[in-house]
Amino acid sequence: MIDGPRPTDTLWSDGYDPVLDLSALRRAELTERPYRWAELPDTLRGAQGRTAHRLETEFPTRGFRLTERTDRETGKTYRTRNLPLIAQGRPVAGSRFALSPLWRRLVDELASSEYRAAVAEATGCRLEGCFIEARAVRYGPGYWISPHTDRPDKVVTQLWYFNSQWPANWQGTLRILGSPAPDDVRAEITPHQGSSVLLVRSGQSWHCVTPVSADASQDRRTLLLHFVDPAADTTAGRPAPGAHK
Repeated sequence: MIDGPRPTDTLWSDGYDPVLDLSALRRAELTERPYRWAELPDTLRGAQGRTAHRLETEFPTRGFRLTERTDRETGKTYRTRNLPLIAQGRPVAGSRFALSPLWRRLVDELASSEYRAAVAEATGCRLEGCFIEARAVRYGPGYWISPHTDRPDKVVTQLWYFNSQWPANWQGTLRILGSPAPDDVRAEITPHQGSSVLLVRSGQSWHCVTPVSADASQDRRTLLLHFVDPAADTTAGRPAPGAHK
């Protein structure tokens, strides 16, 4: 495994500007309805969206594997292609070949204690005992994730989107739901370039990704990150970990 340099809000030790705007992340204001979540437009640094544009242009193309579950009786169904980036809190060495230098810097920042502290401040969740899992995700035509709440060990989730063009008829939106019903939509987020979403897990944190239309001429490109509590009981119905400070 490779453990990269640690960022600050101003400058890396190697002279590179950081990719993440941690001050913007710390200022996030989460809504309480139907559960705790926020849409964040500016968590990537760089004037006029240049960093987001580069990350979109350099979004990984190699190393993805199809994962799917189509049996509705087992619960959540989905079809996505995934490239692991961080496992057990450390950058995945075997995926580095697929990443540009900018993407490697982003992964290293996400694995840092500074990023963890910023998310903890934004959400009010205790994250010091959690490890980070992150992956790049591609959704092709017909790919989806059905309505679900995350496992109890997934305390906080953050997503970033990397599509500068995503017409409404391509669908593939993230739906914030008030219940397991896919049409109980409280908010709908289009995967626009550089935007981000924070989700705090609870028993009511229902969400889904609608199927990408056959009309879509490009994949829906997402960076997905979870803070995972290894001590959480994922089999028993108990309150979610990461209680507010």
